[in-house]
Amino acid sequence: MSILHATKRFAVFVVASAGMLAGSAHATPGSCTDPIVFGTTISESGPFSTLADKWRKMSEVFAEEINKGGGIDVKSCNKKLPLKFVIYDDQSVPATATSLYERMASVDKVDFFVGPDWSSLGGPVPPIAEKHKIPMVSANVATPALYDRGLKYFWGTPYPVVPRWSERYFEMLSKMDPKPKTIYFITHDNPVMKAISGYWTKKAAEQGLTVQGNEVFPGDLKDFTALISKVKAAKPDVIYISSFDGASVPLVQQMRQLKVRAMDVHHAMLTGSLHRQVGKDLEGMTGELSWYSGLKGPYSEFVDRVLQRSGIDMFDYIFTLGRIGSYLTMVQAIERAGAVDREKVRVALTKGTFKSPAGDIVFDERGFPTTNGAFTIQMQAGKTAVVWPPAIATAKPAWPSPSWR
Repeated sequence: MSILHATKRFAVFVVASAGMLAGSAHATPGSCTDPIVFGTTISESGPFSTLADKWRKMSEVFAEEINKGGGIDVKSCNKKLPLKFVIYDDQSVPATATSLYERMASVDKVDFFVGPDWSSLGGPVPPIAEKHKIPMVSANVATPALYDRGLKYFWGTPYPVVPRWSERYFEMLSKMDPKPKTIYFITHDNPVMKAISGYWTKKAAEQGLTVQGNEVFPGDLKDFTALISKVKAAKPDVIYISSFDGASVPLVQQMRQLKVRAMDVHHAMLTGSLHRQVGKDLEGMTGELSWYSGLKGPYSEFVDRVLQRSGIDMFDYIFTLGRIGSYLTMVQAIERAGAVDREKVRVALTKGTFKSPAGDIVFDERGFPTTNGAFTIQMQAGKTAVVWPPAIATAKPAWPSPSWR
């Protein structure tokens, strides 16, 4: 039976922060009486906190909504079991996250891992799952190389994945009139952002675009004058910024001040946070959004309720679908396994296909999702418009972008 259709049941939680006891959260593997316990960390403090600071509330609401429907369907128990979370703040620090997942395995004895996020944490944390043989569906760990380590208890649901990050954007470019001929990349010195630029510079060239350059900048750079001068001298049709939003604030502001011109300026992390910091300077820029409220698909009404109750706007928290996707995937894997059994759940996850509001999540043999893409958005009159693909667009692309001409 679907997790979204059943009688009401009261939600049960354990919510903890780093340095505090997690309470009575011990799981009993295979139990048909105890709640199913998901262990996770969220970056509630530190540099990634602006992307995730509402996710604790969202996780609580997710469990409430699951439990309103009776819980997670477990065939071997012939009933549904409630969902329970153990949550810690990893402080955006890899070493902290690693120690907390070790704690959840050894002390809290959770049933399954969901999370963490970010490739910097996705390197050291999954070996903890491997050590304890606990299936882990991470969230926003997007770097493909992290899935090439032969791990058998590690999967991820990042939205979008690097090979599909700007797929629809480059499709849009191929259809525009006038068609762009040149492109210039500006890249934040960060593993994920460099992976995005590395992949899409090749794709741009394959599509017939002349790649005029790729300037890499450190995350603490404040004066972009020299970099912008190089870009202006090249006179590219398209400027592609691959950067975390916060690091690019002075870049965007100085591009406006120095009157950069292009058919389009594309930002791989066009977010509500960036918009609040640079205001009208973002007008006309394009970017990516993995899903938006109102777009119908599996679990879309369920996810809508979770987001509304959590006070989350997808434009403000663009990586939220990756986080919710990890929860939905683990719930479906347990139901498919028919038991609160780590090995059976591992088998269910292996090369599995799972439902999400944005479409199927399909894992390859490494645990990497091959299908997770994004829609192309554009800032139009201070609002976010979905402009590609046309079938689901809320507005037509403003091309060439008037504010950048």
